Formats: sequence, C-alpha cells, structure tokens
Amino acid sequence: MIPTPKGFGDLTVLGWTVFLAYFGAAALCYRAAASCWRDPGASSRLCKVWIALSAILVILGVNKQLDLHVWLNAYGRLLAESEGWYQNRWIAQATFFSGFAAAVVVAGLFLIWLGRGYLRQLSGALLGMAALAAFLLIRAISFDVLDLRTYVGAIKLHELLEMAGLLLIGVSATLYATRTRSVGAS
Repeated sequence: MIPTPKGFGDLTVLGWTVFLAYFGAAALCYRAAASCWRDPGASSRLCKVWIALSAILVILGVNKQLDLHVWLNAYGRLLAESEGWYQNRWIAQATFFSGFAAAVVVAGLFLIWLGRGYLRQLSGALLGMAALAAFLLIRAISFDVLDLRTYVGAIKLHELLEMAGLLLIGVSATLYATRTRSVGAS
C-alpha cells in the first residue's frame, strides 16, 4: 500500500487558480479547434494541433490537483526501499528524468511537425507550451535531485513559467479563434 504523500494537492488560492487556468486554456484551445474545423480554408493539421494542445492541458490540469507525480515518486521510493536499491535510487531518478525530458522534447517536436506551415498562427501557443515544458522539467528535476526552484519576488520561477505559459496559450487560442471567426464572417 502506497502511503498518501505529504503535501498532496495544491490547495492554496494560487494552486486552485492555476488549476482552473489549465482548464480555461484547454477550453480556449478547443474553441480555436472548433473555429478551425468550421473554416473551409483551414488545414486539418492545424485543427489537430489545437485539439492536441487542449488534451495536453486537460491532462496537466488533472495532474495539477491530483499530484499524480507525487504518488509516482512515493511509489518509486517505496519500491526502492523494498527492493533494496534505495541507496542507488539516483540511477532510477536519472533514468526517469532522462526519459521524461525526452518525452517532453518529442511531444514538442511532434506539435511543431504537425503544425508545420502554420507556425506563425501557432507561435504564441507553442511558446506557451515551451514555457510549460520548462516548468515541467524544472519540477521533475527538483523533485529529489536538484532544487532549481528559485524565487522571483514572492513567486517561484517555475510557477511563473507555468502561469506565463498558460496565459500565452490562452491568448494565442483566443486570437486565432477571433481571427478565424472574423475571416469567416467577411
């Protein structure tokens, strides 16, 4: 049985605000996708990028409050202790982080590849995803290995990256949907 990790969930006002921001940005990406599908001149690849962004944001939003990564870390620690390799857990941590970093890079490259030819329309959203990717990598490596969580004023740098990324994605999706609607109305 995996014990409930300490610090489970971000139950602060900021934590709930960011949680809701994930779903707000996901809804805006979905709206951009819907506008894209209604535009007869739009590419299905472009529409799929907006859908993919929406799905990624929903998954990250769910993880924001459920802290699935905290459970994974607790399970890994329990496994390392029960299997007798706790003193060498850094090998598993480095392997996990390397795999996670590779997955984040591959996902980003896939989005860029899928959106090729439309990178100008997607630039804000992709820049926002890059900020979220940086946030995720800082959080992943700061878990047990290094503490890269520096502060900018009262806010942690990785939290600033997270909020900025969500804002960029939401604004980009809104601008795209607005432009698509106004072009369709003309």
